[in-house]
Amino acid sequence: MASTDHLLETYLANRPRFVSFATSMVGCTAQAEDIVQDAFVQVASVKRQGIVFNPVAYLTAIIRNLALDHLRAAHRQIPTEIDHTLLADTGAGSISPEAHCGHRQELHSVANVLTSLPPRTRRAFEMYRIGGYTLQEIATVLGVSTTRVHKMIQIALVACATALPDMEP
Repeated sequence: MASTDHLLETYLANRPRFVSFATSMVGCTAQAEDIVQDAFVQVASVKRQGIVFNPVAYLTAIIRNLALDHLRAAHRQIPTEIDHTLLADTGAGSISPEAHCGHRQELHSVANVLTSLPPRTRRAFEMYRIGGYTLQEIATVLGVSTTRVHKMIQIALVACATALPDMEP
């Protein structure tokens, strides 16, 4: 059983976990912070009539729903103005041969890192980053928890980041 005070305590104790979860959904830490803050406001402002037996799951569901609302809203927005300077730089000759070679080397490094990962970790990463699958869908396919899927993706991201000299893990 959880009172409103207990929900707020749970929120505060698990806030980094909630931000990480929201970031995995929306892909941006700043937006995830906003979503988690909105969840806090929602929990703090609503008086609970019923009993919440699992406050972490309850708060995770609120954050998930807010993140989905955010993603839906982002897909509905239509750009009103095109930045033509960005389009001008996308021509076939816009990248130097040296830069092209550097990008290929970085891609080769990342491919080697992905090959060295455990097969399930690599598959989870590819399904999430390339296939666009949700954590829950990946968990179902791999037969593991969503928390485990999140950890596998995080491991793969850190491994890829360490393979690239300009990126920090």
